[in-house]
Amino acid sequence: MSRTRSYVIPLLVIIVSVIVTWLAWPQQRIRLASPPLPLVLTTSRLDLNDAEAEARRRLAANAADTAAGVRLAEILLRKARIETDASHAVEAEGVLRTVLTHEPAEYSALKLLGAVLLSQHRFTEATAVARRALTVNHGDAWNYGVLGDALVELGRYDEAFAAFDSMVRLRPDAASYARVAYAHELQGRLDEALRHMQMATEATSAHDPESIAWHHVQVGGLLFQMGRIDDAARAFARANYAFPNHPYARSGLARVAAARGNYSQALESYRTLMAEAPTPELGATIGDLLARLGDRQAAEAMYAEAESLEREGWKMEEPQPGALARMLAERGRKTDEAVALAEQAARVRHDIFTMDALAWAYFQAGRIPDARAASLEALRTGSMDRRIRCHAKAIEEGMNADAHCRFETWITDANASD
Repeated sequence: MSRTRSYVIPLLVIIVSVIVTWLAWPQQRIRLASPPLPLVLTTSRLDLNDAEAEARRRLAANAADTAAGVRLAEILLRKARIETDASHAVEAEGVLRTVLTHEPAEYSALKLLGAVLLSQHRFTEATAVARRALTVNHGDAWNYGVLGDALVELGRYDEAFAAFDSMVRLRPDAASYARVAYAHELQGRLDEALRHMQMATEATSAHDPESIAWHHVQVGGLLFQMGRIDDAARAFARANYAFPNHPYARSGLARVAAARGNYSQALESYRTLMAEAPTPELGATIGDLLARLGDRQAAEAMYAEAESLEREGWKMEEPQPGALARMLAERGRKTDEAVALAEQAARVRHDIFTMDALAWAYFQAGRIPDARAASLEALRTGSMDRRIRCHAKAIEEGMNADAHCRFETWITDANASD
């Protein structure tokens, strides 16, 4: 089943938010074998579809048209986000590798390839591509963003934050402000994260409604973490207004409904999203809501479907054993496999979410000392992520709180006031 995954860090998707301006900088290209396409005036669905059709037409007429290839890859990466369809990113990689075959020195294709690899969770490869692009143009802020995103996912935070600092010094804009915001969020500084994400929103081009929507969603997510539910709802509504039916905006509004105790409404919204573009995260969330409503049998069926979607997705994207481990461990399913998967993930990635998955899998397996050690690693950045902190408290106190921690963001925030 083609889909993208929401658990990858939010900043990965912002790498395509500069399409409108980036192609206006021909000086960044080492070589351009054919003239650039006209700029995409806006990122409405209609304009993106028209631009995609034009790029495909040009490629059909001339397979060596590198400008058309890069433009098509950009649009496909954007559509992977708004359609939650990972097959677009797979096609984008193929297009870019074809461009680089025809024109090995095509810098714009090289740097976009790093973004595509990120979208496929191939973080080590993305790091290598970003470093290669930096040897070509060390003054391009884009490459520091891709490098930082990949290093964050690998848990190499000091290096990642240094890359983000370099990015914002070189080009203070929406993309760099958003990455600084995420760095603050990872370190538990939610007020600063919100301030920088609002700066990113204000710096986004009015001709880029899809990115405007994405930024409002990120603002809403931070407000949600802070317990400001009504403000979060307004941010998600703004996102939905800027780019109607954006899946992230709709998911945010469903999350607000759940936080307010409107579980049936939230369930209906998530089911609609699931019918349009099924993802393992949506399936697991629907299962949680069903469990909350007392339908344990239906919940278990959704958990099984979510697990199946996750495994099926590995045929198209880089396997993410940590995500499946967390999904299983949090729901008390296949504990031994959850431990094995989490350990497999932790051999490659040391980010706080992977370490939290490992900690909770160990805890479910009764390996308390190991759980505590992994939990300390998950807490090391100072993140205020409620699920990580709920797991840490349960592990320290030796209490079985899997269901409570799954609903922590709903229950706590529902009782918070603006």
